[in-house]
Amino acid sequence: MTIEFDTRFGQELCEVFSAELGLVCSFMGEEGRIVASSVKERIGTTHAIAARIMRGEMDEYGVTREEAAKSSGMREGVNMGVDFEGSRLINFGIAGPLETVRPLARIVRFCVTSLLRIRQEETTIVAAFARETGGIGKQMIEIAEDIDEVATRVADQHTLLAELQQGIRALSEANERIVAAMDETLSGATAASAEAETSQQRVRGSLGGIDDVVRMVTDGRGLLLELQDAMSSVVGVAQGIGHIARQTNLLALNATIEAARAGEHGKGFAVVAGEVKELSRRAGSASAEIRKTLEGLTGTAGKLVEQGDQSATKASGLTAETAAIADAMDHIRASLAEMAGRVENVAGDATSIHDRSSELSAEIDQAAAGLAEFKTRLDDARNRLQDLLGAGERLVVLTAQAGIETPETPFVALAREKARDIGALFEQELAKGTLSAADLFDEDYRAVAGSNPTQYATRFSDFTDRVLPAIQDGVKAGNDRIVFCAAVDRNGYLPTHNAEFSKPQGADPAWNAAHCRNRRKFDDAVGLKAARATDPFTVQSYRRDMGNGRQALMLDVSAPIMVNGRHWGALRLGYV
Repeated sequence: MTIEFDTRFGQELCEVFSAELGLVCSFMGEEGRIVASSVKERIGTTHAIAARIMRGEMDEYGVTREEAAKSSGMREGVNMGVDFEGSRLINFGIAGPLETVRPLARIVRFCVTSLLRIRQEETTIVAAFARETGGIGKQMIEIAEDIDEVATRVADQHTLLAELQQGIRALSEANERIVAAMDETLSGATAASAEAETSQQRVRGSLGGIDDVVRMVTDGRGLLLELQDAMSSVVGVAQGIGHIARQTNLLALNATIEAARAGEHGKGFAVVAGEVKELSRRAGSASAEIRKTLEGLTGTAGKLVEQGDQSATKASGLTAETAAIADAMDHIRASLAEMAGRVENVAGDATSIHDRSSELSAEIDQAAAGLAEFKTRLDDARNRLQDLLGAGERLVVLTAQAGIETPETPFVALAREKARDIGALFEQELAKGTLSAADLFDEDYRAVAGSNPTQYATRFSDFTDRVLPAIQDGVKAGNDRIVFCAAVDRNGYLPTHNAEFSKPQGADPAWNAAHCRNRRKFDDAVGLKAARATDPFTVQSYRRDMGNGRQALMLDVSAPIMVNGRHWGALRLGYV
């Protein structure tokens, strides 16, 4: 580590010697040049003896009173070299009585070397502290970003749990309705089963009655057949009566003839013959009427027999059908009984589900309350870590500003250097008339048709495409930790990106978001802070959207780009 003499301290020491002792003293550096003196007019001039001491030709030179008296340019006193860690750092000269100033010079030498040793230790400690705090700052950034991501996920889980709560409550309400419906269904199924039992008994009773009717119909058909046979016999009897009537009528005719022949003696016989004839007529009429009636009855009996046959056939079929009905009723009754049992089981399951849903709902409510409390605490922690994140970023800035070498300072120096180079390049192009200041500071961002994510064009976009890639891509290629190097205007518009991120857009927006980052606006909080800050440099951290749901933690160092005293934007350098 290079140690430099603190000329401010040397000047203060010289002024103390002058004020307290009235002595003239000076500190001389390379080539004997005076860098601090109680006689300020001498600062910048050279001292010949001091030059020889600084070259190592001697370590100390004392001028006696006698030597001073012989020389017009020298005064009594001493010049003494001050060494530190084997190197000559400075020369201290003090004028006065030699026996007095020599001890004083040695005391000063001791004080200077002691102070340098202390400063060296302080510098070493500060450098170590800077390195550690720089690392801690980055770790704090990473922790804060991780906590932020966890908080986001917890918030998402809280939202999902709230939706689950609503679903469980809806399920519980539905289960309540199911249990009520199952109770009603079970009651209905039980009643239906009982009714089926009663109906079965009625069907069985009706089936017995139908069997009796069938038997009666069958028996009636037999009686009708017997009646038909009997009427056939009666018809034969009626025919016999008709025959007898005709014979009787013939006898009556013969008797009338014979009575006529007998004359007076046959009158009584004639009367009998007349009565017999009348009886024969009546018997014939009765026989005809009986025959006519029997013919009608016979036709009716035939129809009855025919209908009886049909009724018997239908009755036989009805017996089979009623038997099938009985079987069906048996099956229905058994099915209803089985259904009632199953409904009862389902009702029990539904009740169990309802009870478990209620328990689960209570457990989810408890979990939701716990998660809500955790989310609140995590939000508080995230807010505190955001402050810590800012502190981490400030630590990185402070260590860089202190000029102490840390892992971050090369990126800070690089960003500042390249921002100055870009500003100078823009000034040269304006001076040559390549474009006007109005073009360079154009804020008319015109959306590129069909781009997704949206890209924009300005009057300086083509210009930056020509002049910036050499600088930006050169920076990116020079360090593997550098992810991107790109200039943005004061509104976060990035006209020209590194070649890796300037691909032509395709049909996939997620792919475009990762690979087509040129001509886009990055006007989020980090982007705008980088674009609009006018401090010598700004250090930020953020998770960069890499597309397809991927994010990467970045440290972002930015430095302002000034063009002829006007703030154009910033050079952003992102690294991991």
